[in-house]
Amino acid sequence: MTSTSRWLGQALGALLGRRMPFVLCYHGVGRVGTGADPHGLFLSKELFGEHIEIIQAQQYELLGVGELWRAMQTGAAGEHRASISFDDGLVQTAREAIPMLLERGARCSMFIATGLMGKRHPDLDEEMIVSREEVLELAQAGVEIGAHTVDHVELNDLPFEQALDQLRRSKATLEDLLGKEVTSMAYPYGRPRGQTPLAAQRAGYELACACAGPGAWEPFNLPREPIHPSATPLRLRLKMAGLYGPLHAAKRGRG
Repeated sequence: MTSTSRWLGQALGALLGRRMPFVLCYHGVGRVGTGADPHGLFLSKELFGEHIEIIQAQQYELLGVGELWRAMQTGAAGEHRASISFDDGLVQTAREAIPMLLERGARCSMFIATGLMGKRHPDLDEEMIVSREEVLELAQAGVEIGAHTVDHVELNDLPFEQALDQLRRSKATLEDLLGKEVTSMAYPYGRPRGQTPLAAQRAGYELACACAGPGAWEPFNLPREPIHPSATPLRLRLKMAGLYGPLHAAKRGRG
């Protein structure tokens, strides 16, 4: 099947009301100063609220990423299940976005760079990453906590043993803090290559998340749709249906 045929099939399914599982990847939710978000990581609380309303209006049940993956493996996911995930563990996100989900009975995942807990975000000078105590509070509230390496490094650029060390140590730190096994992680910068997925597998995770748009549901390259401040309601619907990436690529090709 060609990419065009696949896109048309997905578009037809969306028009007919078919709702397949998806995972969204957010970073910041809240407000930052003008020019303080050079990488476009923050959405406003208002836009995030619109996103939740759109997702729930289509009758999706929101689960943690690991919970969604396991449901799919047992054949229990079917349609109408999805996941919202947050990378980096920003304090504003924990305070602004996650309560909006929990009060609606929705579950979610947050991926933490363990060496940065309680410190400033490396790309957002004024924004803090959650502390150990805040991570524990989130887990107790029902948020799935996953790893995001120790130092938020680009794993693809590291020798295999160093990448493996980052993944093992972040997993062990979170397990010591939470008192339970940590089964999921998300790759910083979201595009694993080469032996990076193998390092995640060797480190003992059940699944590892990319953040690069639609793709095959593979345990160590699990596809997530990146969400930026430009994610209007229309773009969100296209991403939910798995149509935004192929449509954007087709537009670039015509240009």
